[in-house]
Amino acid sequence: RFEAGAGSQASVTVGVLVEAGTEGASAPSLILRDSAFTGAYDRAIRVRGGASVRLEGVDFQGPRMALSQDGGVAEVERARASGGTGTAFSTVGGALTLVDVRVQGHEYAVTANQARLSVRGFRSEHAARAGMGLTATTGLLEDVTVKDAGNYGALQLTASDLEVRGFRLEGSREYGVVALQGRVRLRDGVIQGVSTADGLAGDGLHLRQVEADVDTVTVEGAKGTCVLATQRARATLRNARLSGCGLAALAADSKATLESRNVDVRDTPGSILLAIEEGQLQVEHLTAKD
Repeated sequence: RFEAGAGSQASVTVGVLVEAGTEGASAPSLILRDSAFTGAYDRAIRVRGGASVRLEGVDFQGPRMALSQDGGVAEVERARASGGTGTAFSTVGGALTLVDVRVQGHEYAVTANQARLSVRGFRSEHAARAGMGLTATTGLLEDVTVKDAGNYGALQLTASDLEVRGFRLEGSREYGVVALQGRVRLRDGVIQGVSTADGLAGDGLHLRQVEADVDTVTVEGAKGTCVLATQRARATLRNARLSGCGLAALAADSKATLESRNVDVRDTPGSILLAIEEGQLQVEHLTAKD
């Protein structure tokens, strides 16, 4: 057990540092099992250079950041993080694998920049900004749950090439998924209850300047648009169930293209289909009720 800041307001900068040394030397590695970091660490574990770490059954209670990774390889399995104010798990230019990871609170649960990311079994609750904020990142995300994320969306994907399978996003502010530039493939997902603080907007899928392929999704209770393609996005949507869409069920604007097939729309007070500002909307096999 690692403890910091007991009885004082002092912050320990780094709990454990794993850093590659001089060029040509063998890269250091760390395996840490069934351990806990408690208290005011700025970064509980920091990985730099070509170093590698494997964390199994590690609990982080209080550190601002659980894992900060600059390059190298990190594998995290059965980890829990809570009580922090920064990003729980952050990687820049590295390869990060998360398996059965839970994050309570934090600004972001996960951020990645110019990285490779693999996720299987992940849960974030009450992230102040977003569950995941991924930029210029490639990878596969499976079995992802994000609840009550802040106004940067449950999943914030920028200039990345990602596939997300088996996701459930509940109670997000502003967006369920917001994807800007790059490519994204979304499979077997549920998005529920997206609303801004004033209750006037909130998009389930917000696709902007991106190539998106979406299959088998349900969007319920988005105060704005359930599926929006905008700013020259090129998106395909198949096998979707949309309900309670406040502004529109399907919308394309600003020279975006949205092609959809097998869409079922229910209980929607707004428009079923909305195409404006040179948006192109193609729909086959649409059912709309109530």
